[in-house]
Amino acid sequence: MDFEVLNFGSLNCDHVYRVDHFVRPGETMQSLSYISNAGGKGLNQSVALARAGVRVAHAGKIGPDGEALVDVLKNVGADVSRILRGTVPTGHAIIQVEEKSGQNSILLYPGANMAFTEEEINALLGENGSGRWLMLQNEINFIPQIMRSAKEKGYKIAFNPAPCGPEVRDYPIDLCDLLLVNEIEGAELVGLTPGSDPDVIISRLAECCPQTEVVLTYGAQGAWYAYRSERMFSAPPQVAVVDTTSAGDTFGGYFLAARLRGYEPCRALETASRAAGITISRHGAAISIPIAAEVFQE
Repeated sequence: MDFEVLNFGSLNCDHVYRVDHFVRPGETMQSLSYISNAGGKGLNQSVALARAGVRVAHAGKIGPDGEALVDVLKNVGADVSRILRGTVPTGHAIIQVEEKSGQNSILLYPGANMAFTEEEINALLGENGSGRWLMLQNEINFIPQIMRSAKEKGYKIAFNPAPCGPEVRDYPIDLCDLLLVNEIEGAELVGLTPGSDPDVIISRLAECCPQTEVVLTYGAQGAWYAYRSERMFSAPPQVAVVDTTSAGDTFGGYFLAARLRGYEPCRALETASRAAGITISRHGAAISIPIAAEVFQE
Protein backbone atom coordinates (compact mmCIF):
# COMPACT_ATOMS: atom_id res chain seq x y z
CA MET A 1 0.00 0.00 0.00
CA ASP A 2 1.35 3.42 -0.95
CA PHE A 3 0.93 6.05 1.75
CA GLU A 4 0.44 9.80 2.08
CA VAL A 5 1.47 9.96 5.75
CA LEU A 6 4.01 7.89 7.66
CA ASN A 7 3.06 8.15 11.31
CA PHE A 8 6.10 7.22 13.39
CA GLY A 9 4.61 6.84 16.84
CA SER A 10 3.71 5.06 20.01
CA LEU A 11 1.56 1.97 20.49
CA ASN A 12 0.08 1.54 23.97
CA CYS A 13 -2.47 -0.49 25.81
CA ASP A 14 -4.60 1.92 27.87
CA HIS A 15 -5.95 0.79 31.23
CA VAL A 16 -8.80 3.22 31.91
CA TYR A 17 -10.36 3.69 35.35
CA ARG A 18 -13.39 5.94 35.85
CA VAL A 19 -13.09 7.61 39.25
CA ASP A 20 -14.94 10.00 41.52
CA HIS A 21 -11.77 12.11 41.73
CA PHE A 22 -8.11 11.65 40.88
CA VAL A 23 -6.34 9.51 43.49
CA ARG A 24 -4.53 11.69 46.04
CA PRO A 25 -1.12 10.88 47.61
CA GLY A 26 -1.53 8.12 50.21
CA GLU A 27 -5.12 7.40 49.17
CA THR A 28 -6.53 3.99 48.19
CA MET A 29 -9.78 4.22 46.26
CA GLN A 30 -12.06 1.88 44.32
CA SER A 31 -12.69 2.79 40.69
CA LEU A 32 -16.23 3.10 39.34
CA SER A 33 -15.33 1.03 36.26
CA TYR A 34 -12.40 -0.36 34.27
CA ILE A 35 -11.79 -0.97 30.58
CA SER A 36 -8.73 -1.81 28.49
CA ASN A 37 -8.39 0.04 25.17
CA ALA A 38 -5.89 0.43 22.36
CA GLY A 39 -4.09 3.75 22.72
CA GLY A 40 -0.88 5.71 22.54
CA LYS A 41 -0.73 9.08 20.81
CA GLY A 42 0.81 7.46 17.74
CA LEU A 43 -1.87 4.80 17.38
CA ASN A 44 -4.64 7.33 18.04
CA GLN A 45 -3.36 9.69 15.37
CA SER A 46 -3.01 6.85 12.86
CA VAL A 47 -6.60 5.83 13.57
CA ALA A 48 -7.74 9.46 13.13
CA LEU A 49 -5.88 9.78 9.83
CA ALA A 50 -7.21 6.46 8.53
CA ARG A 51 -10.79 7.23 9.56
CA ALA A 52 -10.43 10.62 7.89
CA GLY A 53 -9.65 8.85 4.62
CA VAL A 54 -5.86 9.33 4.55
CA ARG A 55 -3.59 6.55 3.30
CA VAL A 56 -1.48 6.15 6.44
CA ALA A 57 1.36 3.78 7.31
CA HIS A 58 2.26 3.32 10.97
CA ALA A 59 5.88 2.87 12.05
CA GLY A 60 6.16 1.62 15.61
CA LYS A 61 7.39 -1.09 17.94
CA ILE A 62 5.65 -3.58 20.23
CA GLY A 63 6.62 -6.37 22.60
CA PRO A 64 5.29 -9.94 22.65
CA ASP A 65 2.08 -8.63 24.26
CA GLY A 66 1.13 -6.07 21.61
CA GLU A 67 -0.42 -7.89 18.64
CA ALA A 68 -3.92 -6.67 19.50
CA LEU A 69 -2.75 -3.11 18.80
CA VAL A 70 -1.59 -4.12 15.32
CA ASP A 71 -5.04 -5.60 14.69
CA VAL A 72 -6.68 -2.29 15.61
CA LEU A 73 -4.64 -0.48 12.97
CA LYS A 74 -5.29 -3.19 10.38
CA ASN A 75 -9.01 -2.90 11.01
CA VAL A 76 -9.07 0.81 10.17
CA GLY A 77 -7.07 0.26 6.99
CA ALA A 78 -3.63 1.46 8.08
CA ASP A 79 -0.47 -0.10 6.64
CA VAL A 80 1.17 -2.04 9.51
CA SER A 81 4.18 -3.42 7.62
CA ARG A 82 6.51 -1.02 9.47
CA ILE A 83 5.61 -2.19 12.98
CA LEU A 84 8.57 -3.97 14.57
CA ARG A 85 8.48 -6.71 17.22
CA GLY A 86 10.93 -6.77 20.13
CA THR A 87 11.43 -8.26 23.59
CA VAL A 88 10.74 -5.11 25.64
CA PRO A 89 7.09 -5.10 26.85
CA THR A 90 4.60 -3.04 24.88
CA GLY A 91 3.96 0.47 26.19
CA HIS A 92 0.92 1.01 28.38
CA ALA A 93 -0.87 3.78 30.20
CA ILE A 94 -2.88 3.95 33.41
CA ILE A 95 -5.62 6.53 32.87
CA GLN A 96 -7.94 7.99 35.48
CA VAL A 97 -11.07 9.68 34.09
CA GLU A 98 -13.07 11.85 36.48
CA GLU A 99 -16.75 10.93 36.35
CA LYS A 100 -18.13 14.48 36.53
CA SER A 101 -15.64 16.53 34.53
CA GLY A 102 -14.46 13.95 31.98
CA GLN A 103 -10.88 15.18 32.54
CA ASN A 104 -8.09 12.62 32.62
CA SER A 105 -4.83 11.93 34.45
CA ILE A 106 -2.33 9.61 32.73
CA LEU A 107 0.64 7.55 33.99
CA LEU A 108 2.65 6.27 31.02
CA TYR A 109 5.06 3.33 30.77
CA PRO A 110 6.83 3.75 27.40
CA GLY A 111 8.16 0.19 27.02
CA ALA A 112 8.95 -0.80 23.42
CA ASN A 113 8.15 2.72 22.21
CA MET A 114 11.50 3.85 23.59
CA ALA A 115 13.50 0.88 22.29
CA PHE A 116 14.23 1.92 18.69
CA THR A 117 17.77 1.87 17.33
CA GLU A 118 19.06 4.43 14.85
CA GLU A 119 19.44 1.68 12.25
CA GLU A 120 15.77 0.74 12.66
CA ILE A 121 14.74 4.37 12.29
CA ASN A 122 16.54 4.80 8.96
CA ALA A 123 15.11 1.55 7.64
CA LEU A 124 11.55 2.49 8.62
CA LEU A 125 11.78 5.91 6.99
CA GLY A 126 12.84 4.33 3.69
CA GLU A 127 14.90 5.97 0.99
CA ASN A 128 12.57 8.67 -0.37
CA GLY A 129 9.89 10.67 1.43
CA SER A 130 9.30 13.20 -1.34
CA GLY A 131 5.62 14.16 -1.57
CA ARG A 132 4.82 12.51 1.77
CA TRP A 133 4.26 13.65 5.33
CA LEU A 134 5.86 12.28 8.46
CA MET A 135 3.80 12.64 11.63
CA LEU A 136 5.52 12.53 15.03
CA GLN A 137 4.63 12.75 18.70
CA ASN A 138 6.98 12.70 21.70
CA GLU A 139 6.37 9.17 22.96
CA ILE A 140 9.23 7.42 21.12
CA ASN A 141 13.02 7.79 21.30
CA PHE A 142 15.41 9.47 18.85
CA ILE A 143 12.92 12.18 17.79
CA PRO A 144 15.64 14.70 16.76
CA GLN A 145 17.39 12.06 14.65
CA ILE A 146 14.09 11.06 13.04
CA MET A 147 13.37 14.69 12.14
CA ARG A 148 16.78 15.29 10.59
CA SER A 149 16.79 12.03 8.66
CA ALA A 150 13.22 12.54 7.43
CA LYS A 151 13.97 16.04 6.21
CA GLU A 152 17.02 14.79 4.31
CA LYS A 153 14.78 12.18 2.66
CA GLY A 154 12.27 14.83 1.53
CA TYR A 155 9.40 14.36 4.00
CA LYS A 156 7.25 17.20 5.25
CA ILE A 157 7.06 16.94 9.04
CA ALA A 158 4.05 17.36 11.34
CA PHE A 159 4.99 17.29 15.03
CA ASN A 160 2.87 17.12 18.17
CA PRO A 161 5.35 17.52 21.09
CA ALA A 162 3.32 15.59 23.63
CA PRO A 163 4.18 14.82 26.32
CA CYS A 164 6.22 18.02 26.36
CA GLY A 165 9.25 18.40 28.63
CA PRO A 166 12.17 20.84 28.65
CA GLU A 167 14.13 18.55 26.30
CA VAL A 168 11.77 19.45 23.44
CA ARG A 169 13.22 22.96 23.33
CA ASP A 170 16.43 21.37 22.02
CA TYR A 171 14.66 19.50 19.22
CA PRO A 172 15.14 20.87 15.66
CA ILE A 173 11.56 22.13 15.54
CA ASP A 174 12.49 24.59 12.81
CA LEU A 175 12.55 21.56 10.47
CA CYS A 176 8.82 21.02 11.02
CA ASP A 177 6.26 22.11 8.44
CA LEU A 178 3.36 21.79 10.89
CA LEU A 179 3.50 22.13 14.68
CA LEU A 180 0.46 21.02 16.70
CA VAL A 181 0.40 22.02 20.38
CA ASN A 182 -2.07 22.50 23.21
CA GLU A 183 -1.81 25.38 25.68
CA ILE A 184 0.56 23.50 28.03
CA GLU A 185 2.89 22.34 25.26
CA GLY A 186 2.89 25.72 23.54
CA ALA A 187 3.68 27.58 26.75
CA GLU A 188 6.51 25.14 27.57
CA LEU A 189 8.13 25.62 24.18
CA VAL A 190 8.31 29.42 24.49
CA GLY A 191 9.06 29.62 28.22
CA LEU A 192 5.64 30.84 29.39
CA THR A 193 3.39 29.50 32.13
CA PRO A 194 0.25 27.45 31.35
CA GLY A 195 -2.74 29.74 31.20
CA SER A 196 -0.87 32.48 29.36
CA ASP A 197 -2.66 34.48 26.68
CA PRO A 198 -3.07 32.21 23.62
CA ASP A 199 -2.36 35.14 21.28
CA VAL A 200 1.01 35.61 22.99
CA ILE A 201 1.84 31.89 22.90
CA ILE A 202 1.06 31.41 19.22
CA SER A 203 2.78 34.66 18.21
CA ARG A 204 5.97 33.60 19.97
CA LEU A 205 5.80 30.15 18.36
CA ALA A 206 5.36 31.74 14.94
CA GLU A 207 8.38 33.99 15.59
CA CYS A 208 10.50 30.99 16.62
CA CYS A 209 9.39 28.89 13.62
CA PRO A 210 8.75 31.33 10.75
CA GLN A 211 8.58 28.57 8.11
CA THR A 212 6.18 26.40 10.14
CA GLU A 213 2.40 26.34 10.27
CA VAL A 214 1.48 26.46 13.97
CA VAL A 215 -1.78 25.23 15.46
CA LEU A 216 -2.59 25.90 19.12
CA THR A 217 -5.54 24.19 20.80
CA TYR A 218 -6.82 25.75 23.99
CA GLY A 219 -9.52 23.37 25.19
CA ALA A 220 -12.90 25.01 25.64
CA GLN A 221 -11.50 28.35 24.39
CA GLY A 222 -10.99 27.08 20.84
CA ALA A 223 -8.06 26.74 18.42
CA TRP A 224 -5.63 29.19 16.81
CA TYR A 225 -3.56 29.01 13.62
CA ALA A 226 -0.49 31.04 12.73
CA TYR A 227 1.81 31.10 9.72
CA ARG A 228 4.11 34.07 9.32
CA SER A 229 1.77 37.08 9.62
CA GLU A 230 -1.45 35.05 9.23
CA ARG A 231 -3.67 34.51 12.29
CA MET A 232 -6.91 32.52 12.42
CA PHE A 233 -9.25 31.31 15.15
CA SER A 234 -11.92 28.61 15.41
CA ALA A 235 -14.46 28.49 18.24
CA PRO A 236 -14.97 25.07 19.85
CA PRO A 237 -18.18 23.09 19.29
CA GLN A 238 -20.61 23.02 22.19
CA VAL A 239 -20.80 19.39 23.33
CA ALA A 240 -21.20 17.52 26.59
CA VAL A 241 -17.77 16.33 27.72
CA VAL A 242 -17.60 12.61 28.50
CA ASP A 243 -13.90 11.76 28.06
CA THR A 244 -11.09 14.00 26.73
CA THR A 245 -8.50 11.20 26.39
CA SER A 246 -7.85 11.33 22.62
CA ALA A 247 -9.25 14.76 21.73
CA GLY A 248 -5.86 16.24 20.81
CA ASP A 249 -4.90 13.22 18.72
CA THR A 250 -8.18 13.37 16.84
CA PHE A 251 -7.73 17.10 16.24
CA GLY A 252 -4.19 16.64 14.90
CA GLY A 253 -5.09 13.75 12.61
CA TYR A 254 -8.12 15.50 11.17
CA PHE A 255 -6.34 18.83 10.74
CA LEU A 256 -3.63 17.21 8.63
CA ALA A 257 -6.25 15.17 6.76
CA ALA A 258 -8.19 18.34 5.96
CA ARG A 259 -5.07 20.09 4.69
CA LEU A 260 -4.30 17.07 2.50
CA ARG A 261 -7.80 17.47 1.05
CA GLY A 262 -6.87 21.00 0.07
CA TYR A 263 -8.80 22.79 2.79
CA GLU A 264 -7.64 26.28 3.69
CA PRO A 265 -6.36 26.65 7.29
CA CYS A 266 -9.56 28.17 8.71
CA ARG A 267 -11.73 25.40 7.29
CA ALA A 268 -9.21 22.79 8.46
CA LEU A 269 -9.39 24.25 11.99
CA GLU A 270 -13.18 24.02 11.97
CA THR A 271 -13.07 20.45 10.66
CA ALA A 272 -10.54 19.32 13.27
CA SER A 273 -12.52 21.03 16.05
CA ARG A 274 -15.68 19.25 14.90
CA ALA A 275 -13.89 15.88 14.96
CA ALA A 276 -12.43 16.51 18.43
CA GLY A 277 -15.87 17.57 19.67
CA ILE A 278 -17.32 14.23 18.60
CA THR A 279 -14.46 12.40 20.31
CA ILE A 280 -14.93 14.07 23.71
CA SER A 281 -18.62 13.20 23.65
CA ARG A 282 -17.71 9.48 23.71
CA HIS A 283 -15.87 7.11 26.03
CA GLY A 284 -12.45 5.66 25.22
CA ALA A 285 -9.38 6.57 23.20
CA ALA A 286 -9.07 5.15 19.67
CA ILE A 287 -12.62 3.78 19.77
CA SER A 288 -14.03 7.29 20.25
CA ILE A 289 -12.50 8.75 17.06
CA PRO A 290 -15.14 9.51 14.40
CA ILE A 291 -15.18 8.40 10.77
CA ALA A 292 -14.95 10.84 7.86
CA ALA A 293 -18.69 10.85 7.13
CA GLU A 294 -19.36 12.22 10.61
CA VAL A 295 -16.91 15.07 10.23
CA PHE A 296 -16.38 16.36 6.69
CA GLN A 297 -19.05 18.67 5.34
CA GLU A 298 -18.50 18.86 1.61
